[in-house]
Amino acid sequence: MKRRTFLQSAAGTAAAGTLVTFGSSPLFAQTPNNKDMTYEPDRALDSTGLQIRDVVKILKKGEKGNVPPVLREEILDNPQAVFIVYGGIKTERDEDGNWKPCAEQMERFGRRVNDLVFRKGIGSKGKTFIKPNIVGLPKTIEQTGGGNVHPYFIAGMTDGLRDMGNSNLAVGARGALRHPEVVSSGFQDLLNEHDIPLLEAHVQYFEDYKRSELIWHKNPEGLVARRFPTYRPVFEKDTTFVNIAHAHTHSVGHTTLSIKNIMGVMPRGYGHICDGWSTLDIWRRKYMKHYNADFRPAVENEFVRHINMGYKHWDHGGFYKSYIQNGGYEAFLEARKKYENSTGEDRKTALNNIYKTADTWLFASEQWTQRMMDCVQALPEPYVNMVEGTFARGAQGTMHADFVTVGRSMVSVDAVSSWLMGHDPREMPYLRIAKERGVGDNNIENIPVYLLTERGVEKVDYRTLERESLGIYVNQLRDLGPQYF
Repeated sequence: MKRRTFLQSAAGTAAAGTLVTFGSSPLFAQTPNNKDMTYEPDRALDSTGLQIRDVVKILKKGEKGNVPPVLREEILDNPQAVFIVYGGIKTERDEDGNWKPCAEQMERFGRRVNDLVFRKGIGSKGKTFIKPNIVGLPKTIEQTGGGNVHPYFIAGMTDGLRDMGNSNLAVGARGALRHPEVVSSGFQDLLNEHDIPLLEAHVQYFEDYKRSELIWHKNPEGLVARRFPTYRPVFEKDTTFVNIAHAHTHSVGHTTLSIKNIMGVMPRGYGHICDGWSTLDIWRRKYMKHYNADFRPAVENEFVRHINMGYKHWDHGGFYKSYIQNGGYEAFLEARKKYENSTGEDRKTALNNIYKTADTWLFASEQWTQRMMDCVQALPEPYVNMVEGTFARGAQGTMHADFVTVGRSMVSVDAVSSWLMGHDPREMPYLRIAKERGVGDNNIENIPVYLLTERGVEKVDYRTLERESLGIYVNQLRDLGPQYF
């Protein structure tokens, strides 16, 4: 299918009287985010850890004698299925309501998941790259938090892989992780103890990456982006890519799982897929040759279409209503023109006037989803996807959900994980768009679900699974009511 052609601008659509309904979700008063959101501070990073080129060299050197792992037959033979491993983690909350540390249990769980999911391969050479969701670390890695894949789970899994002969592996991160956190939290000591190279892939400016560190991908039909890079060695042909997300909810993606975790293998600038609709071409001006010139009306038209379809959580805070009241697309273009023609302090004022017309959260979920689908449509599926949900985070805090989901399909894994978190994936907006874009099927009734234990594989009815009620973790500045939880 050719890239969608939009016949009307968003402002024209509104002027023509197109129906815009908001289902049963009421609109709330907008709380504008009036601030200069400069993404590129003008100072060098204090320290960076291992960079892409460093880990590529380590993995090249380690190919001899490496035995890549293979998935067990039941997973290989059922690419749309999802397999659930329950942890049996025993812990309780302390006097402050936090979950007590259980590092040794999590390390054993990581090894157990590895032993249930993988088998020793018969090949040689190659490499394994594990991308866990690690954004920011707690003060000490023994703490049981709800925002990252547990570091001891990673250690246990890598130990299990090595016992299968998979000696050539590395772990990666980018996101908001900073090397001083890696050291101060004790994560670096754990990595050293288990001989795990951590590819941090974080630089201050995109220009700091070397050409040899990146692989470029094309999606000519992309709604927002047509070209983007990932960092080596993730999608190289001889790489076994293990994509491990963490189960938590988020303002933009709503459930932030294996699909969203792909952002972490994209370099600085291009990997900031949560960038705002109103300022994307300000902060990413140098990269706009890879984006469609009409991405704004395209995103707005899709937003209107989806909100008329009853998409949940699609206008958090009433930002679209305020945008239309402020004059819509024409007013936004006028504000942008004034910004481009201003300098100094007047430029900051003009930037905040853009936000007053089109808040930084306007169309946030729509644009994030469309950009994410532009990427995953063009990428090969990871070898295997997992969501570690032992301690899952949501609107009510961190819950002891005690599961890991495993599967070949990111959409299937995210659908079943969302179900376990208390959400119906048939109503989860980004999964609905994934189905629209041909990435996968979000209908849980069509996804085979199995329990995976030492006794073997057992097919189960998804309706019998124990579920949490995690709600949507949202930015409280957006003045949301309880019905969003």
